[in-house]
Amino acid sequence: MSRIGPILKKYNLQPISFEQLGKVTKVVTNKGIFALKSISSKINPSFPTYLQQLFQQGFSRAVPIFPTIEGKYLVFYNQKFHYLMPWLKSDPPEHRGDYYHTFIKEVARIHLTTVRKQPINEKEITAHYEEVIKRWEERSQFLENFVDKAEQKWYMSPFELQFCTYFYETSLASSFARRQMDKWYELIVEKKDYRTALTLNNLSHTHFLFDENGRGYLSNFEKAGFGNPTNDLVSIYYHNLKTYPTLCTDCLEWFETYHGRFPLREEEFHLFLSYLSFPEPIYRCVRNYIEHKEKRTEREHVQRLQRAYWLTKNIEFVAVKLLEAEEKRKEETEEESHTE
Repeated sequence: MSRIGPILKKYNLQPISFEQLGKVTKVVTNKGIFALKSISSKINPSFPTYLQQLFQQGFSRAVPIFPTIEGKYLVFYNQKFHYLMPWLKSDPPEHRGDYYHTFIKEVARIHLTTVRKQPINEKEITAHYEEVIKRWEERSQFLENFVDKAEQKWYMSPFELQFCTYFYETSLASSFARRQMDKWYELIVEKKDYRTALTLNNLSHTHFLFDENGRGYLSNFEKAGFGNPTNDLVSIYYHNLKTYPTLCTDCLEWFETYHGRFPLREEEFHLFLSYLSFPEPIYRCVRNYIEHKEKRTEREHVQRLQRAYWLTKNIEFVAVKLLEAEEKRKEETEEESHTE
């Protein structure tokens, strides 16, 4: 109690009992049950203002942050920031089969509520494109050099052997991402503006919480900021596809749900596919193996590489299917325009 007592005093609350659940503390007080979250002092302390702006714009499906008796939304104590929220459940109601669709709808609604158009600065766009392409080419060359060195050995390590079997498919993923980025650049330089929206970044379905009536609310705005709306989509798919090999047909339906409420522009769609598809997780595994080999066993390095490969292949299925659906949609639209 001595650890959270001084914090709760700022809200004029008296703790009765508490339960530590990761970064969140479930606190029973004299005025009800609350969630007290502790976060790094390095986080942007102005993030609660994004929540207030959302509420002012009529968006109500976000978990509110309670102010202290002094009107502050964050309490700095023991070298960390802390904030107080209502206690909500993280498990979806059993009867809610459309859980993910509801989650996606609310993400789309935040983007729709906060979308802004920004004028195109061709020099900045070109600089961004060239920076990304250069970074990806360096990563691809890094992986190719790793394979070349491994293949020159009499005996490869298990990690090296494993990566060599993945290298061709990794190269294909890189090429696919590059083509999508090229398409984005080709389209965006012809536009007069681009769109930004409030994005939560590092977004996961675990941040979707439920009240006693089964209504869902988005939480965790600590990394929120204005950026390309596709940032949140990439985050969602990364979190959900980080699993065993799967052909996630539900993922295709989630995109349709999002697109139905906040349609992506053509260039945004290709930007989304490019960032989603580049095999960054595999690159990081190889880099980590080279630079921090001694921190894990060979088996652990191999397991991490295998999971990164599974993620890349799961993403490949989704990205290819989404692209096929988009091309079919364009063909149908063109045929309709010719018949009119």
